[in-house]
Amino acid sequence: MAIKFVDVKCEHIFKNLNLEIKTNEITSIVGKNGSGKTRLLNLIFGLDLNFSGKIVIGKKNICDKMKRLNLEKLRADIFYLSQTYQNQLFNVNALEDIKYDIPNFDMIKLDELLKSFCLDREILKKNYSELSNGEMKKILLISMFIGNKKIILLDDPTSDLDQKSISTLIKLLKKTKRDGKMIIITSQNSEFLLSVSDKILILDNGNLMEQKNKYDFFSNIELLNKCGLTMPNVLQFRQKVLERKNIKLVYRDNINDLIKDIYRSAK
Repeated sequence: MAIKFVDVKCEHIFKNLNLEIKTNEITSIVGKNGSGKTRLLNLIFGLDLNFSGKIVIGKKNICDKMKRLNLEKLRADIFYLSQTYQNQLFNVNALEDIKYDIPNFDMIKLDELLKSFCLDREILKKNYSELSNGEMKKILLISMFIGNKKIILLDDPTSDLDQKSISTLIKLLKKTKRDGKMIIITSQNSEFLLSVSDKILILDNGNLMEQKNKYDFFSNIELLNKCGLTMPNVLQFRQKVLERKNIKLVYRDNINDLIKDIYRSAK
């Protein structure tokens, strides 16, 4: 499966957007505020139909008169965690939201996910007014991992999450990718993007400026500045070591793995 944008134009945002996103990848969309990151996710999910050109998702074409006809079938394949995620919880409690539209619900898997995100079963029966933003976001993420959507859209997924929950999210997203899913993320969290991304798409004023692998992107200070991002700590540390030591180091996402490499090189 692939998502293709062909000559897509949106008022005030995209002028002539052409891109392709493939399955079995985690693709991250970066760019400064107003560059079109959230708008792109809205187009994929069919929340914004005010465009010209063609958007093809798998075999579903949502251009011109076919837009509304294919919308219901399209959304059946997609999970979208938006920035206003609190509005996505609409049932009487968390359990009903997690179970919603999921046949053959797996309670064992739910217990495993609750444990992974440091939640207990009691939270499933609570009113949402009793939950923090972080807890509500975890409920939606659990719903996503229990569901079997082919495409996952995550708009700023690490906001309101503690570091342990972010680490859990990274592990689960990588596993989900291996299960054959397409995952598309927007985020300004450099550490998270380095850990999870396969490919980086850079938007600038509604145009696809470049496509990079994550190491080429996060090692390029000029590009990072254009996107309002900082170099991840592990790459800053690697750079400082290379400046002081005459050793060869591969790129690492995790600073502990990098330290092991440095230790082995120094022996």
